[in-house]
Amino acid sequence: MTSLVVAITFLGFYTLYNTSKRAMLSRSLKIEKWMQAHGRESKAAGLILLFIALVLSVFHYGVGAGIFAFFVILMTLGSLIVMVTPLRFIRYQALVLILILAITFEFL
Repeated sequence: MTSLVVAITFLGFYTLYNTSKRAMLSRSLKIEKWMQAHGRESKAAGLILLFIALVLSVFHYGVGAGIFAFFVILMTLGSLIVMVTPLRFIRYQALVLILILAITFEFL
């Protein structure tokens, strides 16, 4: 469940990051181009993803610990995205591999 919360939080924050006017944005994928062209819909989708991650975190950990865990995950991933994305250091294939490995090790 934690891997799922982290993945959904990542997607939500990255969606909101792609709607930024000040950030150095990549246009390598079609979904990124769509997010940058449709700012209003992307912001709504990003906020919905973050809310889903918050609800899943509260469901998994409880109210107090879930909210705290969600904000720790959000701050960590937000910092990582803001620092690493402009460098174009991490590829999407690596992110998918990391997610698959995390889910596998979580449920073993």
